[in-house]
Amino acid sequence: MTRPSAHRRSHLVGLLRAFRDAAAALPDAMVAIDGAHRIRWFNPAAGSIFGLAYPGALNQPLTSVVSIPGLDEWINRGGADVLASVTSPTNESMHLNLHLIPYDEDSALLLARDVSQVLRLEQMRRDFIANVSHELRTPLTVVHGYLDFIEPEQIPEYESIIRELRSQSRRMTQIVEDLLTLSRLDAEVVLPRARVPMEPMINALKRDAEGLSQGRHKVTASRDSDRDLEGSSRDLYSAFSNLVSNAVRYTPIGGTIHINWSSDHRGGRLRVTDTGYGISPQHLPRLTERFYRVSTSRSRETGGTGLGLSIVKHVLQLHDAHLEVESQPGRGSSFTCVFGSERLLAPAKQIEDCRDEPSAG
Repeated sequence: MTRPSAHRRSHLVGLLRAFRDAAAALPDAMVAIDGAHRIRWFNPAAGSIFGLAYPGALNQPLTSVVSIPGLDEWINRGGADVLASVTSPTNESMHLNLHLIPYDEDSALLLARDVSQVLRLEQMRRDFIANVSHELRTPLTVVHGYLDFIEPEQIPEYESIIRELRSQSRRMTQIVEDLLTLSRLDAEVVLPRARVPMEPMINALKRDAEGLSQGRHKVTASRDSDRDLEGSSRDLYSAFSNLVSNAVRYTPIGGTIHINWSSDHRGGRLRVTDTGYGISPQHLPRLTERFYRVSTSRSRETGGTGLGLSIVKHVLQLHDAHLEVESQPGRGSSFTCVFGSERLLAPAKQIEDCRDEPSAG
C-alpha cells in the first residue's frame, strides 16, 4: 500500500508544480484569497502589478497591501461585475480589469489583466472618428447648401438626380452629426444633474412623432407618473427622440406609436411602443452596436444611420440607466428606458407648496 500512496503523492506534486509553472508564465496577475480576504498565494505577475513581495505578503489582508480605491467594497459584494479600468498601485499608466472567481466555500481567485493597450487603441479610435467627423462637417454643409439653391423643377432632365443628391447629402450630414454626438458622449464622465420636467418632454416627443409621421400613423402619449427625472435634458431628449423617430420609421402606414412615462418604487420608465415590423430575437443583443442594422435596405429607405440606438445606450449609461427591448416579428416592438429610483424627483409644484406652508411655530 506504501508504493501506490507514494506514487500518488509524487503525481500530485508533479501536477502542483505544473500548475505553478503555468501560473508563473501568465502575464495576468493571479491572487488566491480566503474568506477573510487574506492572501494565500500569488503568481509573479501579481508581484509586479500589485507590488506584492514574497513571502511577506502571504497571510496579509489583501487590501492592506494592495491600494486600490473601492477594492474591499467590491470584494465584499462578491465581485459579480468586473471592476474595470482601475489604476495599478505600482504604475499609474497601467490600467487593470479585475475579476473575482470563487472556487471554494470561502476562497476566491482575483485575476487582474492589463488593458492599457486596449484603452489606448479605443482612445485612438474615438479621436479618429471625432476628427474625421469634424473635417467632414464643413464640406458637407457647403454641398448641401448649394444643392438647396438648385430648383429641380427648373431642370426637368436632372430632377430625379438632384432630389437623390439632396437626400444622400442630408443622410451623410445626419451620420456626421450622430458620430459627433457619440464622440462627445464617449468623452463625458458625468453629465449635468438638473431637473428634467417630464410633462413637456412627453409633449415634445409626441409633436416630433406627429411631425415625422405627417398623419400616416396614430400617435398617442400618456403619463402615469407626475415625477420628474434628474439628468441632462438635452441628452435625454436626444435619446428619447431617437426611439420615437425609429418607431415612426419602422412602422407601416396606419400603425400606432405610443409614448408612456411611468414610475414606481423601483424607478422610472420611458416606454416607446409601436406596431411596426418587429425584430427577430437573434438581432436583439446587437441592436445598440454602432452601424448594426437589422435590415440594411429598409434602414436606407427610411433614412436611418445605424447610430441612434448606440446614442440611446450611451446616454442611458451616463444616467445610470439601461435599455430594455421587447419585440416580435410582425407584431411590433417596445423600447423602455429604465431609470433607478435615485433619478426620480418629486414634482416641482409639490416642492413649492411645501415651501409655502407656514412653519409649525
